[in-house]
This record gives sequence, structure tokens and C-alpha cells, in this order.
Amino acid sequence: MKKLDRRIKRTRRLLSEALVSLTLESSYDEISIRSLTQRADVGYATFYRHFKSKDELLSYCIRELVRELQNAIKPEHSNYEASLHVYKLVMRYKKTCRLALSLPDDHPAWVQIWAEIREWMIEIYSARDETNIPQEIALNHLVKSCKELVRWWLFHGQGYSPEQMATMQSELVLDVINNVALDSRNRVTNTPTP
Repeated sequence: MKKLDRRIKRTRRLLSEALVSLTLESSYDEISIRSLTQRADVGYATFYRHFKSKDELLSYCIRELVRELQNAIKPEHSNYEASLHVYKLVMRYKKTCRLALSLPDDHPAWVQIWAEIREWMIEIYSARDETNIPQEIALNHLVKSCKELVRWWLFHGQGYSPEQMATMQSELVLDVINNVALDSRNRVTNTPTP
């Protein structure tokens, strides 16, 4: 069974890498399943054993990045530390992130992933009792602001290091939204109890 698992992972990795490399040569819409399977050196039918469509393959690529991020960010991390994990992951998977962030939010590859990201954020944050800002609006603002900052960095701001971007994201977005609208449900503070 483990050998089968390795083959599945290998095939999915090859198809993911083929998708990303082909988008460097032509637009996402121009990429065919045939060109994907040729680049990945897998059979045409093999593609359909793993994915129903090119959009499903792209969703798989994005979902893997989100899962890696979810595994890296811990409740005890500060806003800066959480942001640094984001930017280091983006650096490591720059081409995949560029592809994903070049698509509109309502692209079929993104729709389910945005729902999963919202659920993850709901697990992390609750609305502040003293605010008039609903949790849904605050979380939408948080996610979209962070996404746009990452998009800007990938396409225009590569002169800034991941550490600089983490500082900017934590101070411009996370600290502000935390102070105005949200409380972290699980954040461990270093404040000693009396």
C-alpha cells in the first residue's frame, strides 16, 4: 500500500510541476490536459485517475500550499511569526503562488479553497465583544488584505525580504484588525498570570 501512496504522490507532484512550468510559457487557459500529461510524462488516462479537470489540479496545488501553511502556523506564534511563515512559503513556492494569485477569486480552482480558508480563520479568530464589526467582514478584510499584500510582493515588491514583508503584514493588517475587530481564540500570551 505504501508503494501505491508514493506513486500517487509522485504522479500528482509531476502533474503539479507540469502545470506550473507550462504557465510560464503560455496562459493558464491555453494549457491542455494533453500538454500537461506530455510535460509530466504520464499517460492521458492517468491524469483523469487523479483529477477531473485542470482546475481541480490547480485547486490541489493551492490546497497543498494552504495545508503546509496551516501546519506551520501555531497558536503561540505572534502576528510577525505567522506572517514570516507565509512569506517564506511564498518564496519557496513562488511560481505556484504567482499562478494562483494571477487568477480571479471566483475562479473554479479557488472557490472551495476560499471556503476552507474562511473556516480556518473562524477557528483562529472570534469577534471582539466591544466591536460593531461582524466577524465575517473582519475575516474577509484580513484574508483579502493579506492576499493582496502577497500578490503585490510577488509581482512588484521583490526588493523586500520575507522578514520585511512579515513586519509590514503584521503591523499593517494583522495587528490593526486584531486591535479593532478580532481576538485570537488560541493565541498563547506571554503575560504572566498574577
